[in-house]
Amino acid sequence: MKWDLSVFYSELDESVIKNDLEQILSTTKKLVESYENKINESIEPESIRNLLMEIENIMNELSKPLQFSSLLFAEDTTNPKHQQLYSLSNKYYSQILELLSPLNSDFAKLSNEKLKELTRKIPEYSNFFNKILEEKNHILSKDAEKVLAATSISRRDAVAELYEKITSSYIFEIEIDGKIKQLTDSEVRSLRRSENGDLRKKAMKTLFEKYEKDKVVINGLYNIVVNDFDTEARLRNYNEPISMRNMENRVSDESVKKLIEVTVDNVEIVHKYYKWKSEIMNETLTPADIYAPLSKNSRKYTFEEAKEIVLNAYFEFDEKVGEIVKDFFEEKRIHSEISKGKMGGAFCSYYTPTIKPFVLVNFMGHMNDVMTLAHELGHGLHGTLSSKQTYLNYHTPLTMAELASVFGEFLVFEKLKNQLKGEEKRFFIASKLEEIFATMFRQNMFVRFEIEAHNLISKQGMATWDELSDIYEKELNLMFGDSVKITPEYKFEWATIPHIFHTPFYVYAYNYANCLVISLYEKYLEEGKNFVPKYIELLESGGSDKPEKLLENVGININDEKFWQKAFDFLRKILNEVIQ
Repeated sequence: MKWDLSVFYSELDESVIKNDLEQILSTTKKLVESYENKINESIEPESIRNLLMEIENIMNELSKPLQFSSLLFAEDTTNPKHQQLYSLSNKYYSQILELLSPLNSDFAKLSNEKLKELTRKIPEYSNFFNKILEEKNHILSKDAEKVLAATSISRRDAVAELYEKITSSYIFEIEIDGKIKQLTDSEVRSLRRSENGDLRKKAMKTLFEKYEKDKVVINGLYNIVVNDFDTEARLRNYNEPISMRNMENRVSDESVKKLIEVTVDNVEIVHKYYKWKSEIMNETLTPADIYAPLSKNSRKYTFEEAKEIVLNAYFEFDEKVGEIVKDFFEEKRIHSEISKGKMGGAFCSYYTPTIKPFVLVNFMGHMNDVMTLAHELGHGLHGTLSSKQTYLNYHTPLTMAELASVFGEFLVFEKLKNQLKGEEKRFFIASKLEEIFATMFRQNMFVRFEIEAHNLISKQGMATWDELSDIYEKELNLMFGDSVKITPEYKFEWATIPHIFHTPFYVYAYNYANCLVISLYEKYLEEGKNFVPKYIELLESGGSDKPEKLLENVGININDEKFWQKAFDFLRKILNEVIQ
């Protein structure tokens, strides 16, 4: 399936899009001028309400060309027209943020009493004011905020875009069944699920060696991203770089540290599982084999079959939920085809409550691809349900952003599991366990790598390719212990992780969300259909409050010291089903 982007523009006409961007920029200038020096202790709440409504209108309008250009770029990162439009849209986005950013400084200068008054008198925007109260010690002067906004287009975001252009253009030559084939990044990664062990190892070695050949460039790009992020965190008076992401995610440093520690404390679950898998497969496993099929007759799925599986799972959960997910297929808001230049991986794009979400996957027909489709459509469900919120309350922090997606995977997992018996069922549960390891333990490994890499670069000014690779190798050994033999090329895997370039410290959000989802899913198994309305209400809440407040409504207390451990206790139950 290819998506239909005509909901944005009927065609790629740069002059039309540029005209829209110019009008939005002009509207922003007028708005900022009209409120200059007026945000003070004496301003009336109604004036603030009108200002925030106008800002939301601007961001809703801006989202149309931004999302359109972003989706086109993802569809083919090598197309010069797509590149040009993407850069143009981001340029205007940066200019508009530059104009709006000083308003945050004005709000931060208001007294706590005034901000609390606004919270009471403009309840629909109470979350906005509460965030200002939380962040005010980290909001800089008007001029400083303006500089950071103005230069965002040429700082780490631009570097991440360059990284994407370079790596999305990679073509890998691999011999398969006696023939040399040219594969994309996504196609090579999919070979980790091949039944042919030699091919799995050869594919991953080829992948990492390609990145290693560009190590001077990739290492340089990563150092720039880290230095830029850490410099901003320092300027904003954060204790450590990850604290800036934690504040954005509206979670405490302590809760994130606890999550990381508890995950490491339970890593023997991974060791135990892969020792069992090694015995079942009767071979010494390497990281190239961690997703290897346990059955020699691993099933492949057509996109239509995957569609039916996912839709049935969502419809069985709730009719309304099923209809929302069905609309993605009916309205052609999914891009699943493998094509040259297409961005690797998968994502769901939702910028604004006024435009429906879109999904990108690279569908190869594996069970993992079925799960990925369920995952991204979970994001789409969340983005659709939360569209009842206005723009400033629409987007959740990253810690909640993965909630509906992972829950969607569990729905599909439960449906398929109940259709299987015997060894087939056992191996299917094992494959799900591997996916959970990828979402929890591997992401924890990634963030531990990031923390140490950021510390080293901060201390030395830069880190070499070998130094970063050594850090990553140490984390690999911690995660797998003696259950998997770490081959030399795997120490370069860090360079292939897009998130650490695009959004430093994003990755712990997957682990955070997985622990939340396990709690939610256990409640669903316990309460049945009575749970559904509470879950839908949670998704409809969007980003209208802090995660801990939203989760209280469904009976989850993330401040409970035992909360994180309960998720790993659940994993042990699944593990025991497999290795009994």
